Amino acid sequence: MKLNTGNWPPRYTTMYFVSLALLVASLPLSKFTMSLFQFSTLYFWLWHGVDTAFLRNYPTRSLIKLRKLLGFLGQVTKETFLGLIRKFIEFFRNKPAMVLASLMIMHVIGLVYTTDFEYALKDLRTKLPLFILPLFIATGPRINTKTFYWILGCFLGAVLGGSIYRLVLFLNLPIADSRSLSAHTSHIRYSLNAVFAVFTALFFAHSAGISKPWQKILLIVFSVWMIGFTFFMNYSTGILLFIIIGALFLLYYILKIKPAFLRYTILTVAALLIFSPVAYLVLIGFKTISAPPVEFTKLEKYTTNGNTYYHDTVNFKTRNGKWIGLYICDKELRQSWSLRSKVSLDSVDKKNQSIRFTLIGYLSSKDLRKDADGINRLTDADIRNIENGINSYKQPQMKGLRSQFEDFLTGYQRYINYKDPNSGSMIQRFEYWRTSLLIIKQNPVFGVGTGDVPEAFENQYKKMNSNLSEQNRLRSHNQYLSITIAFGLFGLAWFLVVMFYPAILTRSYNNYFYLIFLVIFILSMFTEDTIESQEGVTFYILFTALMLLGREKAEPAEQLFQSKEQV
Repeated sequence: MKLNTGNWPPRYTTMYFVSLALLVASLPLSKFTMSLFQFSTLYFWLWHGVDTAFLRNYPTRSLIKLRKLLGFLGQVTKETFLGLIRKFIEFFRNKPAMVLASLMIMHVIGLVYTTDFEYALKDLRTKLPLFILPLFIATGPRINTKTFYWILGCFLGAVLGGSIYRLVLFLNLPIADSRSLSAHTSHIRYSLNAVFAVFTALFFAHSAGISKPWQKILLIVFSVWMIGFTFFMNYSTGILLFIIIGALFLLYYILKIKPAFLRYTILTVAALLIFSPVAYLVLIGFKTISAPPVEFTKLEKYTTNGNTYYHDTVNFKTRNGKWIGLYICDKELRQSWSLRSKVSLDSVDKKNQSIRFTLIGYLSSKDLRKDADGINRLTDADIRNIENGINSYKQPQMKGLRSQFEDFLTGYQRYINYKDPNSGSMIQRFEYWRTSLLIIKQNPVFGVGTGDVPEAFENQYKKMNSNLSEQNRLRSHNQYLSITIAFGLFGLAWFLVVMFYPAILTRSYNNYFYLIFLVIFILSMFTEDTIESQEGVTFYILFTALMLLGREKAEPAEQLFQSKEQV
């Protein structure tokens, strides 16, 4: 049975594409509109393939009569139902679509051996796009190249608008860490959209289809803006993705250089350029964790107020070649801090870190002693920084990977020496991954089921006496581990099939847009549960379905690796 599209109003096709474009544009902007435009897409999709010839039998004036109205409603129901049957038959015959949708089916099968049905049903609602979006796009109107590029253009505009909105919020709200900014979507999910948008814009700027110089200039300016914005906002996920994908493209173009001498020369220079920041970070790391030995007998014993100092090199390690825990007077810290801040010294800062530890680290970064004199020399801006979780006065000016790397090393020292994983989000991930592997070890084949993942983590944290604070006891932050916990090694194997096999079936593995998207998606899942949130799962399945199921035909210019016949 084939879909009958002859009587489908052309304006409905246009509105279907508009709805899809708005859904794509919602990815970097809003979870609410993401849901809204899925419903609008459903409406226009329902009419696709419906034989609307019967409408001629029901003039608007005749619907005033009850008998005619009931007949009309009955006919609408019948034709819509028949259209649905034809669409589902087409869907079930579409192998790539069924493979993608099988990820949702796997979650349904996981209900068989789950115990927490309340969480399982909530999880299924989140994952529903895994089924409905492949269904809509595989059985809806085909998308030609012009329409596909127009949809991507709407996406670029939305990503740009999202960056401006986030920047305005950050510059006008009392927020020290841009990553804690609430802007309707997660900064991590936004980063994924931003990276895909930049490489999409670069393709269009390089494409022969865009001939006007001002258009190419705008696309390049857009790319530069988004990269600069990502670095300025300190979005580490986006920064790392830009670096990795940029390095891969650099290698790709270098290997295409014909003269061997020139190719190897450029490759050597590129390797040095890549090695230089790595060497720089190693030097920073060495400086951060190394410090001269402390001669305690030569250290002063009393503050200017006559109170006793103590020196703690056990709980406080080194940073930038200095011991953080020297010259501490808790009595004066507590008294003086209470006069400068309403936040208790025994509470946590806005990053859920101990205020006391943040304060001591901040004072040390300014070469101040941890006493009344040290606190009195802090400015009001310093006090706000400490309350916001900043443990070095240089950190607000030292944005980017360096500040995060120094924080990581400091936190890692605490994790290794004192089993304290609460120092930062990356350190917490080590504890999440360790916990995940222990859960997998107990349920290796089929996992714990769709709904029992949170309970499995809660029980394992208690069992291993984890030092993670209650608010930090989260899930894997690794999609591969999350899938394995829920569905075992069998589920992980099928998840990998879903990721790669549809591209093989549709011969899309050489398509520029899909390869860039797939690399972004694969890398993101090492540090995030990418498809465990509404933004992440919609980002994944919407673009995958559009590129693998919805297009009439990809353009030859989109082929990343050309065959000899194409060259």
